[in-house]
Amino acid sequence: MAERERLTNQERRAKAREERRRKAAEEQARRKRGQLRNSLITIAVVGVIAAVVLQAFLGGETSIDDTILISQAQAEEAFDAAGCEILADREPLPDRAHFAANQQPNLDSIYPDIRPTHSGPHTEGTHPVTSAATSQISEAATTHNLEHGTIIAWWEPDDVDGSTASDIGNWAQTLNANGFRVDRGGVGIMSAPYEDPGISSGKPIALRAWGTAWDCDSWDETVANAFVIENYGTRGIGPERMIAPYPDDILGYEDVDLEDTPIDQAPTDDDMGETEDLTDEELEELDGESDGSDADAEDGDED
Repeated sequence: MAERERLTNQERRAKAREERRRKAAEEQARRKRGQLRNSLITIAVVGVIAAVVLQAFLGGETSIDDTILISQAQAEEAFDAAGCEILADREPLPDRAHFAANQQPNLDSIYPDIRPTHSGPHTEGTHPVTSAATSQISEAATTHNLEHGTIIAWWEPDDVDGSTASDIGNWAQTLNANGFRVDRGGVGIMSAPYEDPGISSGKPIALRAWGTAWDCDSWDETVANAFVIENYGTRGIGPERMIAPYPDDILGYEDVDLEDTPIDQAPTDDDMGETEDLTDEELEELDGESDGSDADAEDGDED
Protein backbone atom coordinates (compact mmCIF):
# COMPACT_ATOMS: atom_id res chain seq x y z
CA MET A 1 0.00 0.00 0.00
CA ALA A 2 1.47 3.36 -1.03
CA GLU A 3 2.13 5.78 1.84
CA ARG A 4 -0.28 8.74 1.82
CA GLU A 5 0.42 12.35 2.81
CA ARG A 6 -0.06 12.96 6.52
CA LEU A 7 -3.16 15.12 6.21
CA THR A 8 -6.31 15.20 8.29
CA ASN A 9 -9.39 13.51 6.87
CA GLN A 10 -10.96 16.93 6.27
CA GLU A 11 -7.87 18.18 4.43
CA ARG A 12 -7.72 15.03 2.26
CA ARG A 13 -11.38 15.39 1.36
CA ALA A 14 -11.02 19.09 0.52
CA LYS A 15 -7.90 18.48 -1.55
CA ALA A 16 -9.47 15.62 -3.51
CA ARG A 17 -12.69 17.58 -4.09
CA GLU A 18 -10.78 20.62 -5.39
CA GLU A 19 -8.76 18.43 -7.77
CA ARG A 20 -11.94 16.84 -9.15
CA ARG A 21 -13.51 20.25 -9.67
CA ARG A 22 -10.42 21.48 -11.51
CA LYS A 23 -10.41 18.48 -13.83
CA ALA A 24 -14.14 18.82 -14.44
CA ALA A 25 -13.73 22.49 -15.37
CA GLU A 26 -10.94 21.70 -17.83
CA GLU A 27 -12.96 18.93 -19.41
CA GLN A 28 -16.02 21.16 -19.79
CA ALA A 29 -13.96 23.90 -21.46
CA ARG A 30 -12.58 21.45 -24.03
CA ARG A 31 -15.97 20.07 -24.90
CA LYS A 32 -17.92 23.29 -25.16
CA ARG A 33 -18.80 23.41 -28.84
CA GLY A 34 -22.15 24.92 -29.85
CA GLN A 35 -23.86 22.53 -32.25
CA LEU A 36 -22.29 19.38 -30.86
CA ARG A 37 -23.38 20.35 -27.34
CA ASN A 38 -26.99 20.78 -28.48
CA SER A 39 -26.87 17.40 -30.22
CA LEU A 40 -25.54 15.72 -27.11
CA ILE A 41 -28.31 17.24 -25.01
CA THR A 42 -30.92 15.91 -27.45
CA ILE A 43 -29.38 12.44 -27.38
CA ALA A 44 -29.25 12.50 -23.56
CA VAL A 45 -32.92 13.46 -23.28
CA VAL A 46 -33.94 10.66 -25.64
CA GLY A 47 -31.77 8.23 -23.66
CA VAL A 48 -33.35 9.19 -20.34
CA ILE A 49 -36.85 8.75 -21.72
CA ALA A 50 -35.92 5.34 -23.16
CA ALA A 51 -34.35 4.28 -19.85
CA VAL A 52 -37.47 5.28 -17.89
CA VAL A 53 -39.72 3.38 -20.28
CA LEU A 54 -37.46 0.31 -20.16
CA GLN A 55 -37.27 0.37 -16.36
CA ALA A 56 -41.07 0.58 -16.12
CA PHE A 57 -41.42 -2.31 -18.55
CA LEU A 58 -38.87 -4.54 -16.80
CA GLY A 59 -40.19 -3.75 -13.32
CA GLY A 60 -36.93 -3.25 -11.40
CA GLU A 61 -34.72 -6.17 -10.42
CA THR A 62 -32.93 -7.90 -13.30
CA SER A 63 -32.66 -11.65 -13.61
CA ILE A 64 -29.26 -12.85 -14.81
CA ASP A 65 -29.51 -15.54 -17.49
CA ASP A 66 -25.78 -16.13 -17.96
CA THR A 67 -22.78 -15.77 -15.67
CA ILE A 68 -21.33 -12.24 -15.64
CA LEU A 69 -17.69 -12.64 -16.64
CA ILE A 70 -14.91 -10.09 -16.68
CA SER A 71 -11.19 -10.52 -17.24
CA GLN A 72 -8.58 -9.51 -14.71
CA ALA A 73 -7.05 -7.22 -17.35
CA GLN A 74 -10.39 -5.44 -17.75
CA ALA A 75 -10.67 -5.09 -13.98
CA GLU A 76 -7.17 -3.65 -13.65
CA GLU A 77 -7.74 -1.20 -16.51
CA ALA A 78 -11.05 -0.07 -14.99
CA PHE A 79 -9.40 0.26 -11.56
CA ASP A 80 -6.83 2.70 -12.97
CA ALA A 81 -9.34 4.61 -15.12
CA ALA A 82 -11.65 5.14 -12.12
CA GLY A 83 -8.80 6.54 -10.04
CA CYS A 84 -9.01 3.80 -7.44
CA GLU A 85 -6.68 3.29 -4.48
CA ILE A 86 -6.27 0.32 -2.15
CA LEU A 87 -6.32 1.61 1.42
CA ALA A 88 -6.41 -1.78 3.15
CA ASP A 89 -5.79 -5.22 1.66
CA ARG A 90 -6.98 -8.02 3.96
CA GLU A 91 -5.77 -6.08 6.98
CA PRO A 92 -8.63 -6.10 9.53
CA LEU A 93 -8.47 -4.15 12.75
CA PRO A 94 -7.49 -6.46 15.63
CA ASP A 95 -10.54 -5.75 17.81
CA ARG A 96 -13.92 -7.04 16.66
CA ALA A 97 -15.77 -6.91 19.97
CA HIS A 98 -19.58 -6.62 20.05
CA PHE A 99 -21.50 -3.93 21.91
CA ALA A 100 -25.18 -3.20 22.45
CA ALA A 101 -26.68 -0.65 20.09
CA ASN A 102 -27.63 1.60 23.01
CA GLN A 103 -24.06 1.46 24.35
CA GLN A 104 -22.29 2.50 21.14
CA PRO A 105 -18.90 4.09 21.78
CA ASN A 106 -17.57 7.09 19.88
CA LEU A 107 -16.94 5.77 16.36
CA ASP A 108 -13.99 8.09 15.79
CA SER A 109 -12.20 6.30 18.62
CA ILE A 110 -12.85 2.73 17.47
CA TYR A 111 -12.41 3.47 13.74
CA PRO A 112 -9.41 5.83 13.96
CA ASP A 113 -8.17 6.01 10.36
CA ILE A 114 -10.11 4.71 7.36
CA ARG A 115 -13.76 5.78 7.17
CA PRO A 116 -16.12 4.22 6.47
CA THR A 117 -14.40 1.42 8.31
CA HIS A 118 -13.71 -2.02 6.89
CA SER A 119 -13.65 -3.87 10.23
CA GLY A 120 -13.46 -3.38 13.96
CA PRO A 121 -15.89 -3.43 16.91
CA HIS A 122 -19.58 -3.41 16.01
CA THR A 123 -23.12 -3.85 17.28
CA GLU A 124 -24.41 -7.22 18.42
CA GLY A 125 -26.95 -7.28 15.59
CA THR A 126 -26.42 -6.86 11.87
CA HIS A 127 -28.18 -4.24 9.76
CA PRO A 128 -30.98 -5.49 7.47
CA VAL A 129 -29.57 -6.15 3.99
CA THR A 130 -30.00 -2.82 2.22
CA SER A 131 -29.44 -2.77 -1.53
CA ALA A 132 -30.20 0.88 -2.25
CA ALA A 133 -30.36 3.09 0.83
CA THR A 134 -31.22 6.75 0.24
CA SER A 135 -29.95 8.00 3.60
CA GLN A 136 -26.96 7.06 5.72
CA ILE A 137 -27.23 3.80 7.65
CA SER A 138 -25.38 2.65 10.75
CA GLU A 139 -21.66 2.15 10.23
CA ALA A 140 -21.39 0.23 13.52
CA ALA A 141 -24.16 -2.23 12.56
CA THR A 142 -23.04 -2.75 8.95
CA THR A 143 -19.53 -3.58 10.16
CA HIS A 144 -21.13 -6.71 11.63
CA ASN A 145 -22.53 -7.47 8.15
CA LEU A 146 -18.98 -7.18 6.78
CA GLU A 147 -17.82 -9.73 9.36
CA HIS A 148 -20.27 -12.21 7.79
CA GLY A 149 -19.07 -11.62 4.23
CA THR A 150 -21.18 -8.68 3.04
CA ILE A 151 -19.89 -6.13 0.49
CA ILE A 152 -20.83 -2.44 0.89
CA ALA A 153 -20.56 0.33 -1.70
CA TRP A 154 -20.68 3.69 0.06
CA TRP A 155 -20.94 6.98 -1.84
CA GLU A 156 -20.45 10.64 -0.98
CA PRO A 157 -23.81 12.41 -1.59
CA ASP A 158 -22.16 15.79 -2.31
CA ASP A 159 -20.08 14.32 -5.14
CA VAL A 160 -22.31 11.60 -6.64
CA ASP A 161 -25.32 12.59 -8.74
CA GLY A 162 -28.71 10.95 -8.56
CA SER A 163 -28.22 8.94 -11.75
CA THR A 164 -24.98 7.40 -10.47
CA ALA A 165 -26.50 6.67 -7.07
CA SER A 166 -29.32 4.86 -8.87
CA ASP A 167 -26.78 2.85 -10.91
CA ILE A 168 -25.05 1.74 -7.70
CA GLY A 169 -28.34 0.68 -6.12
CA ASN A 170 -29.44 -1.19 -9.26
CA TRP A 171 -26.11 -3.04 -9.35
CA ALA A 172 -26.55 -4.15 -5.73
CA GLN A 173 -30.20 -5.13 -6.22
CA THR A 174 -29.37 -7.21 -9.29
CA LEU A 175 -26.67 -9.21 -7.52
CA ASN A 176 -28.85 -9.71 -4.45
CA ALA A 177 -31.75 -10.92 -6.59
CA ASN A 178 -29.48 -13.49 -8.21
CA GLY A 179 -27.88 -15.30 -5.31
CA PHE A 180 -25.79 -12.86 -3.29
CA ARG A 181 -28.35 -12.19 -0.57
CA VAL A 182 -28.47 -14.44 2.51
CA ASP A 183 -31.05 -12.86 4.81
CA ARG A 184 -30.64 -15.31 7.66
CA GLY A 185 -27.02 -14.18 8.05
CA GLY A 186 -27.45 -10.51 7.20
CA VAL A 187 -25.31 -11.01 4.10
CA GLY A 188 -25.58 -9.40 0.70
CA ILE A 189 -24.48 -6.50 -1.47
CA MET A 190 -25.34 -3.18 0.17
CA SER A 191 -25.11 0.45 -0.93
CA ALA A 192 -25.73 3.71 0.90
CA PRO A 193 -24.67 7.36 1.06
CA TYR A 194 -21.93 8.23 3.55
CA GLU A 195 -22.01 11.87 4.60
CA ASP A 196 -20.98 11.93 8.25
CA PRO A 197 -18.04 12.14 8.87
CA GLY A 198 -17.42 11.70 5.14
CA ILE A 199 -15.17 9.32 3.20
CA SER A 200 -11.75 9.88 4.75
CA SER A 201 -9.75 9.55 1.52
CA GLY A 202 -11.69 12.39 -0.09
CA LYS A 203 -12.81 10.13 -2.93
CA PRO A 204 -16.56 9.82 -3.62
CA ILE A 205 -16.78 5.99 -3.82
CA ALA A 206 -15.78 3.58 -1.04
CA LEU A 207 -15.95 -0.21 -1.48
CA ARG A 208 -15.73 -2.24 1.72
CA ALA A 209 -15.30 -5.88 2.71
CA TRP A 210 -13.98 -7.22 6.00
CA GLY A 211 -10.36 -6.02 6.19
CA THR A 212 -10.34 -4.59 2.66
CA ALA A 213 -10.97 -1.03 1.44
CA TRP A 214 -10.86 0.39 -2.10
CA ASP A 215 -11.70 4.06 -2.72
CA CYS A 216 -12.32 5.47 -6.21
CA ASP A 217 -12.73 8.84 -7.94
CA SER A 218 -15.72 7.55 -9.90
CA TRP A 219 -18.19 4.67 -9.91
CA ASP A 220 -17.27 1.79 -12.22
CA GLU A 221 -19.30 -1.41 -12.23
CA THR A 222 -16.39 -3.51 -13.48
CA VAL A 223 -14.30 -2.41 -10.50
CA ALA A 224 -17.21 -3.14 -8.16
CA ASN A 225 -17.69 -6.60 -9.69
CA ALA A 226 -13.98 -7.36 -9.28
CA PHE A 227 -14.20 -6.29 -5.63
CA VAL A 228 -17.11 -8.70 -5.11
CA ILE A 229 -15.35 -11.55 -6.94
CA GLU A 230 -12.32 -11.25 -4.70
CA ASN A 231 -13.92 -10.42 -1.34
CA TYR A 232 -17.54 -11.57 -0.98
CA GLY A 233 -18.44 -14.29 1.52
CA THR A 234 -16.16 -17.31 1.43
CA ARG A 235 -13.84 -15.50 -1.01
CA GLY A 236 -13.04 -12.92 1.66
CA ILE A 237 -11.57 -13.11 5.16
CA GLY A 238 -14.61 -12.38 7.33
CA PRO A 239 -14.40 -14.52 10.50
CA GLU A 240 -17.95 -15.80 9.89
CA ARG A 241 -17.74 -15.96 6.07
CA MET A 242 -19.03 -19.54 5.93
CA ILE A 243 -22.53 -18.05 6.24
CA ALA A 244 -22.13 -16.81 2.65
CA PRO A 245 -20.92 -19.39 0.09
CA TYR A 246 -19.75 -17.62 -3.06
CA PRO A 247 -22.23 -18.14 -5.98
CA ASP A 248 -19.76 -19.07 -8.76
CA ASP A 249 -22.47 -19.32 -11.40
CA ILE A 250 -23.43 -15.64 -11.12
CA LEU A 251 -20.23 -13.58 -11.28
CA GLY A 252 -16.58 -14.40 -11.91
CA TYR A 253 -13.35 -13.86 -13.80
CA GLU A 254 -13.31 -15.38 -17.26
CA ASP A 255 -9.57 -16.03 -17.22
CA VAL A 256 -8.81 -16.91 -13.57
CA ASP A 257 -10.40 -19.47 -11.28
CA LEU A 258 -10.58 -18.21 -7.70
CA GLU A 259 -11.27 -20.46 -4.75
CA ASP A 260 -12.56 -19.87 -1.25
CA THR A 261 -10.09 -18.40 1.22
CA PRO A 262 -8.24 -21.23 2.98
CA ILE A 263 -8.55 -21.46 6.74
CA ASP A 264 -4.78 -21.00 7.20
CA GLN A 265 -4.99 -17.63 5.42
CA ALA A 266 -7.96 -16.34 7.40
CA PRO A 267 -9.21 -18.51 10.28
CA THR A 268 -12.93 -18.99 10.71
CA ASP A 269 -14.58 -18.90 14.14
CA ASP A 270 -14.27 -22.25 15.93
CA ASP A 271 -18.03 -22.54 16.35
CA MET A 272 -18.75 -21.93 12.66
CA GLY A 273 -19.27 -25.05 10.57
CA GLU A 274 -20.43 -25.38 6.99
CA THR A 275 -23.61 -23.39 6.34
CA GLU A 276 -25.62 -26.47 5.44
CA ASP A 277 -24.80 -28.05 8.83
CA LEU A 278 -26.50 -25.24 10.76
CA THR A 279 -30.19 -24.71 11.38
CA ASP A 280 -31.82 -21.35 10.77
CA GLU A 281 -32.08 -20.90 14.54
CA GLU A 282 -28.34 -21.53 14.99
CA LEU A 283 -27.50 -19.09 12.22
CA GLU A 284 -29.70 -16.44 13.81
CA GLU A 285 -27.94 -16.99 17.13
CA LEU A 286 -24.53 -16.64 15.47
CA ASP A 287 -25.83 -13.54 13.74
CA GLY A 288 -26.59 -11.83 17.04
CA GLU A 289 -30.36 -11.87 16.54
CA SER A 290 -29.99 -10.72 12.95
CA ASP A 291 -33.15 -8.63 12.90
CA GLY A 292 -30.74 -5.67 12.98
CA SER A 293 -30.23 -2.95 15.54
CA ASP A 294 -31.26 -0.35 12.96
CA ALA A 295 -34.32 -2.04 11.53
CA ASP A 296 -36.28 1.18 11.84
CA ALA A 297 -33.81 3.10 9.64
CA GLU A 298 -35.22 4.82 6.57
CA ASP A 299 -33.08 3.12 3.93
CA GLY A 300 -35.26 3.43 0.82
CA ASP A 301 -34.51 -0.19 -0.12
CA GLU A 302 -36.88 -1.68 -2.67
CA ASP A 303 -35.82 -5.28 -1.94
